[in-house]
Amino acid sequence: MNLKEQIKILATEKEMTLKELSAKANMNYTGLLDKFRRNSLTVKDLQRLLDVLDKQMVFIDKKKP
Repeated sequence: MNLKEQIKILATEKEMTLKELSAKANMNYTGLLDKFRRNSLTVKDLQRLLDVLDKQMVFIDKKKP
């Protein structure tokens, strides 16, 4: 599952569309879609989206086999 799909699922859980999410994050919807398409979403962009969704990023170590 890619990042766009994951963000869309989180938005759906909050009963909002990606367009509504982008507006609440003060981001241009078309620009957001372009960033997803180009894989150029920045950490700052992601943080803005996650703030609206009441989520946070967490970094964990990968488990070794």
